[in-house]
Amino acid sequence: MRMLNIKSNIFLLSFYLLGTLSLIAQDNSNSPINEPNSNNFVPITYNPQPEAIVTINEDPRIKILLNLKAKMEKEGDFSDRYKIQLYYGNLNKANEIMETSKQEFPQWDSSIKWETPNFKVWLGNYRTRLDADRALKEVHEKFPNAFIFKPE
Repeated sequence: MRMLNIKSNIFLLSFYLLGTLSLIAQDNSNSPINEPNSNNFVPITYNPQPEAIVTINEDPRIKILLNLKAKMEKEGDFSDRYKIQLYYGNLNKANEIMETSKQEFPQWDSSIKWETPNFKVWLGNYRTRLDADRALKEVHEKFPNAFIFKPE
């Protein structure tokens, strides 16, 4: 029993001391150290960041390459295009058919390609098979043996 009294007395003493310290802390809260206008605070000025400036240094050869690529796409130098073959045979007949195709279909380019031992006359340069089919309907009136193919 005696032990219990000593422990309870220590508990009460510590409780009393904590209460006293909290009262002292509240008294000190009115001191000028914790006032917002005291000299313990440093004023901060906020300056917004300036606008970013991006400078692009472009090589002038890029425009030349883009123009060359556009020209190659128009001329059909890429293999993902369709063409119409009008003729396969000797050079004289190929030249004759190419001239006729230029007169009949000026909206499409025609060219002669040589593949041993004959010449081919090709017409147009179409991005899709549907475009080539539409053109073939017109071409079949003058050249019934024409067909669509995809050059390799």
